[in-house]
Amino acid sequence: MEAGTENSILSEYLTKAELAAQLDRSIRSVDRWTLTGYGPPCVRIGRRSLYRRAAVVEWLRSLETTPGRPERKQRRSGK
Repeated sequence: MEAGTENSILSEYLTKAELAAQLDRSIRSVDRWTLTGYGPPCVRIGRRSLYRRAAVVEWLRSLETTPGRPERKQRRSGK
Protein backbone atom coordinates (compact mmCIF):
# COMPACT_ATOMS: atom_id res chain seq x y z
CA MET A 1 0.00 0.00 0.00
CA GLU A 2 1.06 3.60 -0.35
CA ALA A 3 3.16 5.34 2.28
CA GLY A 4 1.16 6.94 5.07
CA THR A 5 -1.71 4.44 4.95
CA GLU A 6 -1.07 3.01 8.42
CA ASN A 7 -4.21 4.78 9.68
CA SER A 8 -6.13 4.36 6.45
CA ILE A 9 -9.40 2.45 6.31
CA LEU A 10 -7.57 0.10 3.91
CA SER A 11 -4.57 -0.53 6.17
CA GLU A 12 -5.69 -4.08 6.95
CA TYR A 13 -5.80 -4.98 3.26
CA LEU A 14 -3.14 -6.16 0.82
CA THR A 15 -3.07 -5.36 -2.87
CA LYS A 16 -2.75 -8.19 -5.36
CA ALA A 17 0.93 -7.32 -5.87
CA GLU A 18 1.58 -7.28 -2.11
CA LEU A 19 -0.14 -10.64 -1.65
CA ALA A 20 1.87 -12.16 -4.50
CA ALA A 21 5.11 -10.81 -3.03
CA GLN A 22 4.27 -12.05 0.49
CA LEU A 23 3.57 -15.56 -0.82
CA ASP A 24 6.47 -15.53 -3.30
CA ARG A 25 4.10 -16.11 -6.19
CA SER A 26 3.40 -14.20 -9.38
CA ILE A 27 0.50 -11.81 -9.78
CA ARG A 28 -0.70 -14.11 -12.53
CA SER A 29 -0.93 -16.97 -10.01
CA VAL A 30 -3.06 -14.79 -7.73
CA ASP A 31 -5.28 -13.94 -10.72
CA ARG A 32 -5.65 -17.64 -11.51
CA TRP A 33 -6.61 -18.40 -7.89
CA THR A 34 -9.29 -15.73 -8.06
CA LEU A 35 -10.71 -17.13 -11.31
CA THR A 36 -10.80 -20.71 -10.02
CA GLY A 37 -12.03 -19.84 -6.52
CA TYR A 38 -8.94 -21.38 -4.93
CA GLY A 39 -7.29 -18.39 -3.28
CA PRO A 40 -8.22 -16.19 -0.36
CA PRO A 41 -11.40 -14.12 -0.57
CA CYS A 42 -11.01 -10.64 -2.00
CA VAL A 43 -12.83 -7.34 -2.11
CA ARG A 44 -13.21 -5.73 -5.51
CA ILE A 45 -13.25 -1.95 -5.74
CA GLY A 46 -13.57 -1.16 -9.39
CA ARG A 47 -10.76 -3.08 -11.06
CA ARG A 48 -8.70 -3.27 -7.88
CA SER A 49 -8.65 -6.47 -5.81
CA LEU A 50 -7.86 -6.19 -2.11
CA TYR A 51 -7.21 -9.02 0.31
CA ARG A 52 -7.93 -8.70 4.03
CA ARG A 53 -4.86 -9.80 5.96
CA ALA A 54 -6.88 -11.85 8.47
CA ALA A 55 -8.72 -13.63 5.62
CA VAL A 56 -5.38 -14.51 4.00
CA VAL A 57 -4.16 -15.99 7.31
CA GLU A 58 -7.40 -18.01 7.63
CA TRP A 59 -7.00 -19.26 4.07
CA LEU A 60 -3.40 -20.30 4.72
CA ARG A 61 -4.48 -22.14 7.88
CA SER A 62 -7.12 -23.99 5.88
CA LEU A 63 -4.32 -25.34 3.67
CA GLU A 64 -2.42 -26.87 6.59
CA THR A 65 -1.95 -30.62 6.55
CA THR A 66 -0.52 -33.06 9.06
CA PRO A 67 2.98 -34.19 8.02
CA GLY A 68 3.13 -37.83 6.95
CA ARG A 69 -0.64 -38.10 6.57
CA PRO A 70 -1.65 -37.20 3.04
CA GLU A 71 -5.29 -36.34 2.54
CA ARG A 72 -7.26 -39.31 1.31
CA LYS A 73 -9.95 -39.11 -1.30
CA GLN A 74 -13.23 -40.77 -0.49
CA ARG A 75 -13.73 -44.02 -2.32
CA ARG A 76 -17.02 -44.63 -3.97
CA SER A 77 -18.52 -47.98 -3.34
CA GLY A 78 -19.34 -49.71 -6.60
CA LYS A 79 -22.26 -51.58 -5.07
